[in-house]
Amino acid sequence: MLHSPTRWNTSITLTCALAMSVLAGCTKRGSKDPADPEDAPGKVEQKVAGALLFEQHCAKCHGALGQGKDDAPAVVGEEALSRFTTAQQLFDYVSKEMPQNAPGSLKEGEYWAILAFDLKANDIDLDETLGPQNASRYLLHAEGDKADDKADAARGDHTNDKVSSDINE
Repeated sequence: MLHSPTRWNTSITLTCALAMSVLAGCTKRGSKDPADPEDAPGKVEQKVAGALLFEQHCAKCHGALGQGKDDAPAVVGEEALSRFTTAQQLFDYVSKEMPQNAPGSLKEGEYWAILAFDLKANDIDLDETLGPQNASRYLLHAEGDKADDKADAARGDHTNDKVSSDINE
């Protein structure tokens, strides 16, 4: 059965409105306080919100895939974030210096959401919502080296690592 153009347009409009409200809800949850257990977003919600926030506030300079552009460094890849040891150090810098056109202008939870997304893009999977209560435990390099942790995880060894045991994520 064919749908009339008016019915089809109404259906598309309603679907788009529903999708936008879901995405807006994720962004709103991503801006909640990750240090407050009753207000914190879930780890998946935080990463989804972070992806949307990254696109909105970071991709213009760092590229849609975080590969870097012009003078902005890559935030995804083997050499990315090499000047930082922990997620907390990264947060301390980013929350004061980014976005470049309006440093420190985002809410704390929005910065945490962007970092959760960025860590996931760098194969560092978080087993909890990222925030000040745990950020210093997530190592970006050195002992928590992503490649070593990923190889360990493939063998079932999860000693001292912060990478998900699902190596196919």
